[in-house]
Amino acid sequence: FLFRRSNGLRMAKLQLTHLFASSVDEALGSCSEQAFCDGFNLPAEHAQVLARAHQQATDKLRGNALAELNLISDEHGVDAALGRLDSLKAERPLLPDGSRCLVAAPKESALMLNEAAQPARRRHVQAMRSALEQIDQENAELERQLAEQRAVLQAVTAEVGACSSTFQQTAEACEQWRDGLRAT
Repeated sequence: FLFRRSNGLRMAKLQLTHLFASSVDEALGSCSEQAFCDGFNLPAEHAQVLARAHQQATDKLRGNALAELNLISDEHGVDAALGRLDSLKAERPLLPDGSRCLVAAPKESALMLNEAAQPARRRHVQAMRSALEQIDQENAELERQLAEQRAVLQAVTAEVGACSSTFQQTAEACEQWRDGLRAT
């Protein structure tokens, strides 16, 4: 892993240096060797010396610019920053195609999380609705059973009341009969 990280860091630095060198070459290339020689308006025999001077000056400017880039990179900690960037890149999840996930802005992250959570929320709401429907069905069945039991309880209460009344009348009749036997 450490080799891959330093390899990535080296690649980033090489890409940066190559990009800078290309820009310097493009800027220096805007004045061709022929245009340089023509700018001095000297006889043709001096053209070879001017061409060599142009080449040396171009090489020296390119070398100085790259040396300055390295110095500025070192002063501003570009290597450390590229290392941190490489670490952050390595922390992003790897996708099936081998690329890494893009880093989203905080607002985008919230929207992405909200969107990703929608199916789970829908399943949860559906599960809650199903549970509520089941509870309503169970309550309806319990209310039906309670109504049946009330009717049975009322019938039993009426029968017990009737039996109690009959028992009371029988008890009174027995007492009267007993009182009548005693009197005789």
